[in-house]
Amino acid sequence: MVQGFRSIVSYGMERLHFLFSRYLDNSITQTEFAEFWQLLEQGNRLQELTPELQKLWDTEPQYRLADSEWDKKFKQLKAERLSPHRRVPVYKYVYRYAAAAVILFAVATGGYFLVFKKSSQSNFANTALLQNDVKPGTSGAILSFSNGKTFVLDTARNGQLTEGVTKNDTSVSMNNSTEQSAVLYATLTTPRAKKEHLLLADGTEVWLNAASSIRFPSKFTGSERVVEITGEVDIKVAHNDKMPFKTIARGQVFEDIGTEFNISAYDDEPVIRTTLLEGAIKTNGVVLQPSEQSVLIRSTGAMRVVKDADVELATAWKNGQQLFKQANIASIMRQVERWYDVDVVYETKVPDDVTFSGDLPRNVNLSELLKAFERKNVHFIIDGNNKKVTVTP
Repeated sequence: MVQGFRSIVSYGMERLHFLFSRYLDNSITQTEFAEFWQLLEQGNRLQELTPELQKLWDTEPQYRLADSEWDKKFKQLKAERLSPHRRVPVYKYVYRYAAAAVILFAVATGGYFLVFKKSSQSNFANTALLQNDVKPGTSGAILSFSNGKTFVLDTARNGQLTEGVTKNDTSVSMNNSTEQSAVLYATLTTPRAKKEHLLLADGTEVWLNAASSIRFPSKFTGSERVVEITGEVDIKVAHNDKMPFKTIARGQVFEDIGTEFNISAYDDEPVIRTTLLEGAIKTNGVVLQPSEQSVLIRSTGAMRVVKDADVELATAWKNGQQLFKQANIASIMRQVERWYDVDVVYETKVPDDVTFSGDLPRNVNLSELLKAFERKNVHFIIDGNNKKVTVTP
């Protein structure tokens, strides 16, 4: 048994580590292999196993495999599993080790397994390049009114900005005061690398992702409440039967029936995705139920409904996560451009069938995100001074 594994307290974890080391040694028997999977499926074993795998890498030279060899090991591990129809729980634990990179591979249908290994040759090992890194986005937006007044929320002081508008450290609020004079239209815009939270006059909450906007009245009057959005927003509607809430996104109209939903309608994305979190919402004559998602193909106008949508994926940005599930490099880089305010240049084409899965907090520097992708021979050069990322061979 590997010495680095002897510190495990529980017998189950000790046995699991022993079996994994036997697998790496190619000495595991068929019975032991079946036992390995059975132990792995008991609770969050991988969460406990990950630090010990890092120790194994650091202390045991015989396990310092080349990248290609690790790939072979993990593909073999997936292929050799004795019970392919039994699902493995999804584990998504990401730890921050110095000079460590995430390795992700599927162990069974729908299952993911995250391990850590030292990166071999990487652009990110260069100290000068790390100093030229790109920081993640932060809160901030521009609030402009139809009377010409404009406020940069990043630098504006907390308190009342103008009549009926207040700001604090976490949000900007429209006050529903009957004493407010004229109704003005306002637009809240988040540039790239910014996000914001807005409280409308009726109590509706709006979260804006980077490179997004919402146009709304300073207070709602008449028979309905109408807002227009671009980019990506999450809206939690304060329901009012007598004054329905309508959201317009690139010509598509959504009508609230007591609702929280997420709309992604970026200009550079091929589809508009609307994911219902709670309540109900009506669009194009279709009423969505919780966990359903409408997908509108912008080039044709055709719409389909996903019955069991991935709500976690749709709302990860709002919850402070960068989450990818079988995403190709082009779609990931579009998100990178918006959240890190960089332009991506391709020196080489990355095939669409090269996909990535995993998650990291949104508050990590760009290098920490990109280094995970180098495991599939996709390399990057970060030019933080010029806000540019180059995808290299």
